[in-house]
Amino acid sequence: MKRSGRYPLQRARLWWSSLMPMAKDAVNRQPFDNSVGVQQISEMFKVLSAYHKHQLSKEAKHQVAVDALHKSFGFKLRVQPSNLPGAGNGVFLSGTRERGHIVCLYPDGLAVDAKNTGLSSRVHRSLHKRDNWPGAIITSDVSWLTKHPINPLAIGQIVNNNKDPNVRYQEIDLPSTFSLELRQYIPNLYLTDQSIENNWRIVALITTRKVQDEELFSTYFESVY
Repeated sequence: MKRSGRYPLQRARLWWSSLMPMAKDAVNRQPFDNSVGVQQISEMFKVLSAYHKHQLSKEAKHQVAVDALHKSFGFKLRVQPSNLPGAGNGVFLSGTRERGHIVCLYPDGLAVDAKNTGLSSRVHRSLHKRDNWPGAIITSDVSWLTKHPINPLAIGQIVNNNKDPNVRYQEIDLPSTFSLELRQYIPNLYLTDQSIENNWRIVALITTRKVQDEELFSTYFESVY
């Protein structure tokens, strides 16, 4: 089953209010410490920040970011035709990522639809301009809508569904103290105004087991928590 880019219905309402718990299967019975997620995101964003200031083309800057993450964390991601027949593109991990670690992020968030074209793209760009006007501190990323995002992790919307998933969705609340400098790599926006003085909720894809040189697969029929 191919992900069209639309955020699954049973998860969409999470962005506006707390979702009532769903029955959890074996894949989901994996406790996750929010502070661990914040630490992982912060560490990866710091690596991106170290190279972001270089005067390079968008394509070159993207590749530098991919290589930097690979060097620091032992894995990199690429988008190419999925191993699932008729599934279109998928996300492949090169290298190794242990169980319980973040491998990518699900962009867009409160706009619900994570497609990078059409109305979804225009809505996200409009919201980005609302929050990131000229001269303001950049608090979110819009480059995931392009072929060369400055944050190579922002491709979770391309991960395909499979009955044998190796990643799952995990809500992570970034605290108000999260670095202002690193917020420019967050590929999520709130549909309504949201102060950076509040927690900022994102969704990450977390490994359910050790993943090594393989395609990433999620499952649509599970709860985000």
